[in-house]
Amino acid sequence: MPSALPELELPWPLALAVLLVTIVLAWFLARTYERRARRLTRLRSRSLARDLARFLGARLRGATLRRTVETANHGTFWSAVEPLAFRLRRRDWLRLSRALERNRHAAAERRALRDDSPWRRELAARRLALLRAPSSRRALRRAMVRGPEAVRYAAARALARYGDLAALRWVLSHPERLASRHPAAWTSLLRAFGRRARADLLAGLDLPPALPALERALIEALGLLGPAAAAGAIQPRLASPDPELRVAAARALGRLAAAERAPALVMALGDGVWQVRAQAAWALGRLRAPAAIAPLTDCLADPSWWVRRHAAYALGALGADGRAALRHVADTSRDPFARDMALEVLNGGARLRSA
Repeated sequence: MPSALPELELPWPLALAVLLVTIVLAWFLARTYERRARRLTRLRSRSLARDLARFLGARLRGATLRRTVETANHGTFWSAVEPLAFRLRRRDWLRLSRALERNRHAAAERRALRDDSPWRRELAARRLALLRAPSSRRALRRAMVRGPEAVRYAAARALARYGDLAALRWVLSHPERLASRHPAAWTSLLRAFGRRARADLLAGLDLPPALPALERALIEALGLLGPAAAAGAIQPRLASPDPELRVAAARALGRLAAAERAPALVMALGDGVWQVRAQAAWALGRLRAPAAIAPLTDCLADPSWWVRRHAAYALGALGADGRAALRHVADTSRDPFARDMALEVLNGGARLRSA
């Protein structure tokens, strides 16, 4: 029996056009939905951030904040906490951490530290650094030991924010577990433990060098954090066969204002590596060492622009006698590069000259 509704067959160009319109419409609707979802997430994050600020300003009770946090979705919570956590004074950060010590979002990140994906574990360690909690500390310590290296480093950074000196001692005892980290990453990690870590950092420098990157980072961190007593352990590195260690040692001695180390830095002005000479000149300017005027003046004829620059600015920092040496070079030197650098400092420095 013939069908009452004959099949409708579209010409292929029209069918293709319908298909393309359907795809474009679906793409447009998906993009619209995504934009609305992102906008809604931002609005919710801002609202939660305002509640966090109200709590810190004693205008919102902790119990009310905790109820709000429990109803927030995961992304909203971390989006609100992250920009705030790094701006807070430590006292306020600890107060916020105590208020939110037990919340489902942090618990989810602690579970994520056991995820199959190293990337997800690393993200979890970074998030757990935002709020301090004893349970998070224990989970981060386990992650630091288990690794892999990227996760281990992120967990160590989180524990540094907690001020966990036991974690620092583990890192110093197992530097091979972070062997591929760049020296700058090492320095950033050690420095993050803060001034309370100075004794452990100094003890680490006294140990036999296990990793060049760690030894360099210890020197850099001690130069930034102190104490002044570290200068005695750092000075011998000016004679290291590793030029990177010599550079770090010269820079650290300048930062520590270790005036008694000026003779060793004067000797470093004759180093065969220009980076060492440049840092030694910079350090002598920080130390305001009058005995360095003559050797710094000689450095104005150095082949390296950086050595000449640091030497000239160091002389400028040495008061009337240093400026007199610069004037003598500007008036009498047969080296045009030495004269130009001396005149730059005498005329007020690079900023004034370029203004």
